[in-house]
Amino acid sequence: MAKRKGKTNLLHTVLSLETGGLEKMVVDFAQHLDRERYNVEVCCFDTLGALSEELERQGIRATLLQRNQKHYDALFPLRLSRLLWEKKVHILHMHSGTFFIGTQAGILTGTPPMVYTDHGRHFVEPRLLPFMDRFSSQFARKIVAVSKELQSYLTEIIRLPREKVITINNGIDTRKFSRRDKPRHLLDELRIPRDHAVVGTVGRLAQVKDQFSLVKAFAQARQKLPEMTLLLVGDGPMRDELQACAVELEVQDHVVFAGNRSDTHDIYNLFDVFMLTSLSEGTSISLLEAMASGVVPLVTNVGGNPSLVQDGHNGLLVAPKDVAAMAQAICFLVSGAEVRRRLSASAVQTVQENYSIDRMIREYQGMYEELIPPD
Repeated sequence: MAKRKGKTNLLHTVLSLETGGLEKMVVDFAQHLDRERYNVEVCCFDTLGALSEELERQGIRATLLQRNQKHYDALFPLRLSRLLWEKKVHILHMHSGTFFIGTQAGILTGTPPMVYTDHGRHFVEPRLLPFMDRFSSQFARKIVAVSKELQSYLTEIIRLPREKVITINNGIDTRKFSRRDKPRHLLDELRIPRDHAVVGTVGRLAQVKDQFSLVKAFAQARQKLPEMTLLLVGDGPMRDELQACAVELEVQDHVVFAGNRSDTHDIYNLFDVFMLTSLSEGTSISLLEAMASGVVPLVTNVGGNPSLVQDGHNGLLVAPKDVAAMAQAICFLVSGAEVRRRLSASAVQTVQENYSIDRMIREYQGMYEELIPPD
């Protein structure tokens, strides 16, 4: 394979840069990639989103090439292929939701090697998606899963080519997310009593995240330990229903819906317990950020969660939708300061040793250099 001279032009494709784990990973990736060796841009198919502004401040261009949202846009791959030509893209890096359309554009362009990162599957697979993924996988040079569990799912259930599928775990900036004292100004801003234990989560308020189980478990736990507040950071289609659930359970005065925040690196330090009640999960960015911040995780035993959380070592695992077990675990952790200290130390160590963004960048750059060796 011929070596490239000069910088490699890399284009990431995503549906949007709205606040979310996948989107944050792409933004962090673009910001930390070696600028001496790569020109990196991001192309969104649906909306730009708030995170695009963060990229622009760093001098990284985010482009909106909007597809038809109502039905399949047959001309969209052609428009995307023109963009690839105009930008002289050397590597096309597609992310969840853009694999099928991106592959068609890459075929039309004919030149850039294509790679794809799968960040996690739907709780119920759309009927045609496995077939579209199998088609696209024939043209991708590498397919990245963000956990070993997801790699097994892609090869064994979706039946993607084993020789192409690898695992590169997500990573976070452990300098930005670290253990610090509770920021009192945030307690006051969010009207959380200073003597309350804070159970929290960060993520999109969506059905697959099952925050309903979280609210129900909190309500049960609060019957035994009333001096607690539940803090939900993020927004999404289930917000109104979750607020109604809190009212129905008569805990609305003790549940804070904070919406999307740009200061999550400080928000995590408010939490005594971080909860992730997902029905399906890849390698959760918010879980990594919470663990790096020294917050004890209480998460469902699904997807990539058990790769991160070893039950009783650096957090606790519960079955999805098991509200009683979640409530019992909340009480155990909130009332056990010494247990929290032990699990917290192990959680921080796990992320620092295995899930740093520097490690993630090295592995992706190694993959890129296999595709187009540097001069």
